[in-house]
Amino acid sequence: MPCSFAFVSVAAADSTDTARDNADFVCTGVNDETVVQSAIDLASETHRGVYLYDGTYRIDSLANRSDNGPRAALVFPHNFSESSLVGQSFAYGRNSGVRLYVTPDALSDIGDDEVDVIRTEWCDRGIGSGSALRIENIAIHISDNTHAVRAIDLRRCDRPELKNVYLNAYRDMQAGLGTPPPIAKKGCIGLTMTDGSNASYSSYENVLASGFYEGIQVGGEHVLMLNCGTIMNYYGFTFGNYDTHCGSNHPITLIQCYDERNVNLPFFADCGDDDGKGGRLHGGQEVSFISFNIERIAHQTPGGVLGDLMREVVPGRFCGKIDFTAQPDWCHTNDPAFKLWASDGSGSGFTTRNMLHKNVATTKERLSYYPNIGQQIYDTDLGKMLVCVDADTATWVDMMGNPC
Repeated sequence: MPCSFAFVSVAAADSTDTARDNADFVCTGVNDETVVQSAIDLASETHRGVYLYDGTYRIDSLANRSDNGPRAALVFPHNFSESSLVGQSFAYGRNSGVRLYVTPDALSDIGDDEVDVIRTEWCDRGIGSGSALRIENIAIHISDNTHAVRAIDLRRCDRPELKNVYLNAYRDMQAGLGTPPPIAKKGCIGLTMTDGSNASYSSYENVLASGFYEGIQVGGEHVLMLNCGTIMNYYGFTFGNYDTHCGSNHPITLIQCYDERNVNLPFFADCGDDDGKGGRLHGGQEVSFISFNIERIAHQTPGGVLGDLMREVVPGRFCGKIDFTAQPDWCHTNDPAFKLWASDGSGSGFTTRNMLHKNVATTKERLSYYPNIGQQIYDTDLGKMLVCVDADTATWVDMMGNPC
């Protein structure tokens, strides 16, 4: 059991007898969000974290709060220290670990409102807000994906750290491996990151979002994502696709993350900085993908039709490096001829490489690839280094500019 000096503990209605006997708060299985919120408030007052024993915590309402932020189930205060929500164990499947279950009752009166399951206290902007939030070993299951529900909203959080977090938008729908959910309602979002700049790091490890309109809205600065994934969303990853109040210049790095069976490949909206005059400077943010993996399979995708390739609203606005592989079907190797970027100039600021492409190759091997603009290969048949200047037409030139 957790140290009582460090945590306020909560047990679910279906937690073990031992957990229920030792918990500071015990839920009844109805409106459990009120019990967990009481634990959050006590933890803030006593400078402790919140510890949830394994079990299902039923969220039956998403309430209005006095801070004028979105309706929410759970709100962490700005107390100039780290708030934490730690589960006993990470969910494996639907019926293990710590699960926050957003029930049909909670969704029944939302209408067109955008609501949150978890957020921090609302304020004008996130940077310097006095909030840091650590979430670990927590699964959020939303009954269905037909409402504008955001599972975790960090727009007014200054320093987040998430580890072992599973977000699912189709708990009560007939969907899963082999049967994708329908396309979610716009505004149904798994995770939204911070409000542009942040005072410290933003760290996300083993975060998975499935069944949403946008799985993970990536944003902020000094963002590190490790082994994070999106599965069967309309967009798996979007970058800068929500309003921010601060700069978005410093690096975002994804390591061994994955985009599986989403309708659209990652989408890049806006980045930049405040111009100091009430306006905004656009562009120039680095986003780098290390060992990024894609599964692009129409019949395993919501709606059954593939959408956009990776694209930028304004081609060339972002920069970075992308190393990737892509699998086009079940029981299929990764594809050296996979096209990643849309044919509108998107990706021109990136160094992009399909990891199946050799740096030294024969002419036949080189021409079997779908290249990326600026890619260089030493052609052993021609005996010289070539560079791709047009990916769509697979136009290669040597270092003197001669077509090859």
